[in-house]
Amino acid sequence: MADPFKTDDDRTTAVGLYHYARSYHDAAKALEAANVRTTHAHAPISFLYFHAIELFLKTYLRLHAHTVEDLEKKFRHDIKRMRKRVTALGFDLMDEDLEVFAYMEQTDIVMKSRYIRTGAFRTPTTEALERTATSLRETTCAAVRQITGVRVRP
Repeated sequence: MADPFKTDDDRTTAVGLYHYARSYHDAAKALEAANVRTTHAHAPISFLYFHAIELFLKTYLRLHAHTVEDLEKKFRHDIKRMRKRVTALGFDLMDEDLEVFAYMEQTDIVMKSRYIRTGAFRTPTTEALERTATSLRETTCAAVRQITGVRVRP
């Protein structure tokens, strides 16, 4: 049987990325609501928010004809490069989003959320990450609906 999804671009669609971003965003909100009592409860929550933010940006890039190879080689995990490109493509970012992005771009906080590094460091609040993820989710959802015609859930 022939594979109906012959290329990475066929398999990794904007709609698929949007659903993954929503999953990480929803997981972050659920984990935060669980109010887990542990020493570093914010760490996995921040990781989930950072990953959702990155995936919402990548969704928007896929919507605007960037290939999976572009995402892997040109953008990778470079939030600054993604932010600049989506802004050039018409993605409207709110002031708080720009503050969160500036922190993500100017520090190694995203990598610290992925890999264990101990010691004191500052991170955006989970409330700020939630608002930024929600803002990106709403804009990306509208773009997915408009460009693809697929009625994804907000």
